[in-house]
Amino acid sequence: MNPGKSPHLTFPKIRPEKAVTDYRRSKKFESVKQYPEFDVVRDHDPKSELALLQIKLRDVEEVLEQKRHYQREVRKQLDWHWRDLEKKEAKLRENFINFHTFVHENMEKRDRAFKKVTEERVIINQRQRDINYHIQNYMELNKSKHEMEMKIKEYRLYEDYLQDVVVYSVEFGSIQDMINRYLALVFAKKHLAQVQEDNLRDLEKARNDMMKLMADKHLEIVGLNNHIANLQARYEVANIKCLENEQLVTKIKNHSVQVMNELDEVKSSIWNLYEHMAQSKGHPVLIAKENVEAQMMYIKRTLIELSTINQILRKKSKSQTKIRTKN
Repeated sequence: MNPGKSPHLTFPKIRPEKAVTDYRRSKKFESVKQYPEFDVVRDHDPKSELALLQIKLRDVEEVLEQKRHYQREVRKQLDWHWRDLEKKEAKLRENFINFHTFVHENMEKRDRAFKKVTEERVIINQRQRDINYHIQNYMELNKSKHEMEMKIKEYRLYEDYLQDVVVYSVEFGSIQDMINRYLALVFAKKHLAQVQEDNLRDLEKARNDMMKLMADKHLEIVGLNNHIANLQARYEVANIKCLENEQLVTKIKNHSVQVMNELDEVKSSIWNLYEHMAQSKGHPVLIAKENVEAQMMYIKRTLIELSTINQILRKKSKSQTKIRTKN
């Protein structure tokens, strides 16, 4: 390879990352330089070997320099191609983004268009139904118009008759006055019928309320009669009990009078006994006549004293009897 010329690179139609492997493999091979036979050193002279090695070193350095120059050129080409690929990649990415945005916008436009077409179809169908409905109404109105015209022709006789009545009548000035009078009479008739119906309804309601009130009051009267009968029975029972209680009170009063008399007799007896004991003992009468309890206590003490004296006397009598018996 001539180092003076810039290398002309031709890239096969394969991916760059796969071509790098072949490039790295080609770097391992080195060109072998052939020397003529007369230039070969015959003996093993150190100087000759050193000169030979220096020659090889110079050749290797030249080859290395060529390789380095080639590598720099190739590196420039690769860098240029790499930048170009990066630009193309960025442009491709941008194209992908633009394409995606374009597709998304087209999808939205398509959806809007589809929705709008659907709405338009719905509106068209609705308009068509409205048209058919109005056409049918128009046909029915034409039919009604034809029937009304036939009725008008049929009722023309009555109109002529009413016109003759207006001509020969003084009360009515036109057919409309007769119709207004007729409508007024019909309205009055309906009003009177409604009033009569309302009056009958109110009368029937009042009759029903009266019957209901009579039934309720009859039940109340029956209940009150039953209550009066119960009260009368209770009054009679209470009257009988009252008579019994009065008789019982009379008996109690009589018994109380008897008891009070007996109590007075007992009090009088206690007082007489108290006076007798006090006189017998020689004591003055100090206790009031009304103080029965104190009198009874005095009598009790006196009886105890008498019982004690009686026991002492009995003991003395027994002792004297024993002495007499021994003598």
